[in-house]
Amino acid sequence: MKLSFSFVALSCLLASSLSADMSTNIKKAFTDGKVSGDIVLYGEQQNNSGINNDSGFTMGSIGLGYETIDYNGLKVSLAFRGNHDFSEIEDGDYNNIDQPTAILHTANISYTNKYITLILGRQEIDLEWMGDFHEAYVGVINAIPDTTITLGHTDRIAVADIDAPLEKFSKINGSNGANVLDLKYEGIKNLALNTYYYNVPDIADWYGIKIDYNTDMFGGTIHYAGSDEDVSTTDNGSILAAEVRSSFNKFDLNLGYISTDKDAGIGSMDTVGDNINPLEDGNQVYQSDANTMYLGVGYKLDKLALNAMYGRTKYNSDNENEINIGAEYGINDDFSVGAIFINVDAENSDDDYNKLSFTANYTF
Repeated sequence: MKLSFSFVALSCLLASSLSADMSTNIKKAFTDGKVSGDIVLYGEQQNNSGINNDSGFTMGSIGLGYETIDYNGLKVSLAFRGNHDFSEIEDGDYNNIDQPTAILHTANISYTNKYITLILGRQEIDLEWMGDFHEAYVGVINAIPDTTITLGHTDRIAVADIDAPLEKFSKINGSNGANVLDLKYEGIKNLALNTYYYNVPDIADWYGIKIDYNTDMFGGTIHYAGSDEDVSTTDNGSILAAEVRSSFNKFDLNLGYISTDKDAGIGSMDTVGDNINPLEDGNQVYQSDANTMYLGVGYKLDKLALNAMYGRTKYNSDNENEINIGAEYGINDDFSVGAIFINVDAENSDDDYNKLSFTANYTF
């Protein structure tokens, strides 16, 4: 099924939803729509060991979005982001390839009723192995009590972050794209069961199951995923992740373990996004024969949030340690500032580095 076929189907759905006073109501849907956006200043500096030059850059980012109000279940959403670098320590630290300075990352029509939501066009997707912005069509079905079924097909993917160069929409797997079926059941108190299947034709199939248990003070997660690779030169991959966490007296604690396949790591599963790696960089977490232990702590006091995490990854008889320390302060409801410090102690001392980043974010 191609995106154009889905557009025809949704257009028919649009036509069937229109009624008397159509032009007046449609005009109201647009004129009463909501505009939102942000203005961001970001900078980072990385001090590298050995013969590697230090690196860093400063940049600005502006985002602007618009969404109509609901009209018979229909909405139109548009959003773009523009990024620009102000300075670099070394040429190419910000961007050494030809990438856009602005991107229309969201442009879609959606329809929602009691049982289903359909979204056609450019949209943000946040699933276990599918993230960032996609040119896709997605259906979210809620017809079964306590159950959410997500069906989707994506043709192209783009990245529009506030702290890095933009990445333009590019084809996924040639013209074949990728498909996803994600099921989540939340009918048992404090428990969420999630299973999923991805198909990337001629590349691989991915599958997995995730169990989340959460109360006000305690929680835990067990997550397993595997890949069935179609390329003869690529071994099947797998990953097992487990985490326990607790919240008390404004403190958050989490302790986790991640293990990958001995020969293939996670295979091709991070082709269109991932959500398991808990570290800011985590350079080796998805490597073959990688075993990662991590411990994190967070503290919130009024408008100030502090967090720290330590992770150690053993992979192929090597080791890498990483420390993350972060702070964010909300000056008011619209303006916040934050900083993150990263220290990486790599197997090869020439790959050691410290990185400090700063973000100022105004939203409207």
